[in-house]
Amino acid sequence: MNRNILSLDFYGAEITAALAAVDEETDTLRIRHALRRRCRAFSGAFVRDMQGAQEELSKIFAEVSEYVTFNPSVVVGLRGNFLSFKRASGFKSVDSRNRIIGEREIDEATRNSIPSNLSETLEVVDVLPQSYTIDGNTGIKNPKGMSGFTLEVETFLSCAMVTHLNNLNNVLSSCECNDYQVLPSSVAMAETLLNADEKQAGTLLLDLGETSASALMYHKGALVDGWELGWGMNTLTEAVADLLQNDTETAREILREYEPGSDDIMDEVMEDAAKKLLTDVKKELLQSLLYLKYPSSHLVLCGAGADKTLLKTAKKVFGARKARIASFENLIADCPADHPAYSGALALIRHALDRERSQMGVAKAKEPGLLDGLLSKLGLSELF
Repeated sequence: MNRNILSLDFYGAEITAALAAVDEETDTLRIRHALRRRCRAFSGAFVRDMQGAQEELSKIFAEVSEYVTFNPSVVVGLRGNFLSFKRASGFKSVDSRNRIIGEREIDEATRNSIPSNLSETLEVVDVLPQSYTIDGNTGIKNPKGMSGFTLEVETFLSCAMVTHLNNLNNVLSSCECNDYQVLPSSVAMAETLLNADEKQAGTLLLDLGETSASALMYHKGALVDGWELGWGMNTLTEAVADLLQNDTETAREILREYEPGSDDIMDEVMEDAAKKLLTDVKKELLQSLLYLKYPSSHLVLCGAGADKTLLKTAKKVFGARKARIASFENLIADCPADHPAYSGALALIRHALDRERSQMGVAKAKEPGLLDGLLSKLGLSELF
């Protein structure tokens, strides 16, 4: 059985999207269409202009509708400093007569990890189980079917400010997209782009966009902290402008034509600018007690700003033993989708499918509808 899934990644001042066809019989994923659009009405998933956001998002849905004959599942990726992350734990006594742990007990323990005193200004948008403990026995990955009296789960919570989330929901609803799942893009990337050895060894994943950055850190196989930063490669552009004593627009034009290794002076300028950007990122992370407690030995870069020059500087700044640029290998695509900027959109699809198969976490769903209303407004409904 085949079905389509569409991801929307609100990435700084642009939206990246990927439409994939999922063959559930062969367990293959084919990328049918990928797009990047500058969206001035958004800053990450924060809505800056409601009407403008509706118009820009409607255009994206209209473009996607040319590639589907029926409504796709939709995964919305959240980014922005209105997100926050927290480790938590939930507990459940097993009430069944034979003390076998089932989906009901796992779901209840997971829900119980959400703090009862959570601020009214925040809403939990994702709960990611990390590991389970049964009757004091730790490190269990899948407790379903096991026997026990008590079940405890360690989770990684992602929270969003209610007002910002409501604004995004209203924009999607106005575009007749009412049935979708919400996931933090950074969590999706961390879970799909890092391998098991990197998670166990301790890795910092750093995603660099034009106007924003995300970071997540693993320690002994578990997510321990996450950060959403309000600056990105624009900081590097500004540093280049300062070093060359130019305005930022001139610096941006110079960077478009710059090829690493072609100009010794520019190579030094880029290295100094990259060092400033990454030092600023590190200063932000150093404010976290968890970062100080669990320094990462591995570093993985991804996102639109990830390249070999930046990787070399990042390895020095963060003092990492190993560093690499993340990418999706063996990608089956009918369109160009290998640009680093698509990392978030692709990760959202894979992570949503992984979560669906393992039935983990919570989904954010709205009233049924999806693209039907939008297609009708555009006069396209008769074509599909």
